[in-house]
Amino acid sequence: MSGALPLVEELVPAPDPLEACARLADLPYVVFLDSAMTDPPLGQHSFLTADPATLVRSKGALTQQRTAASDGWMRVDTDPLTAVRQLLAPFTSAPVPGLPPFQGGAAGYLGYDWGAMLERVPRPKYDDLAIPDVLLGIYDWVVSWDHQSNRAWLVSTGMPETGMAQCERAAKRMAFVKERLADGRSGGRAVGS
Repeated sequence: MSGALPLVEELVPAPDPLEACARLADLPYVVFLDSAMTDPPLGQHSFLTADPATLVRSKGALTQQRTAASDGWMRVDTDPLTAVRQLLAPFTSAPVPGLPPFQGGAAGYLGYDWGAMLERVPRPKYDDLAIPDVLLGIYDWVVSWDHQSNRAWLVSTGMPETGMAQCERAAKRMAFVKERLADGRSGGRAVGS
């Protein structure tokens, strides 16, 4: 494991991506980006993360943010992409060389209906899905696989904390994920979330 942030540990042997996803499936807001292709560069990497430190969502012109420590959603006076950029700005750093490219940060979706915020098109008459137009999580840890080398790593950034609290959060979150991957225990939220 490295001594500087982000904390990085190679998982040896590399866990099976589907099994790892199953072991973390009960955590909130799981994101599993699995490469079904086998040829690089598009088929080279898979990523798994969950339990984001912060969520940003929008529906129409309303943008909201929620942290793990908050009781509910707070209104944000900007669009969702600007809100996410502002949340990530203090943590911008060069990626760790030799690892797959996603090493923590924002993941989620931009729905088709968000297009009505970008150009003058009518919104659908009925909200048949009743889901946010945009939902993005700020993820402080990720398991990433390089399928060509059959290797996997756990990266933990400690976001959204700073200073020593960031180091402590990164270590706690890394330990939590390693434990879950090792024994498959289910239930509960990550330590420090």
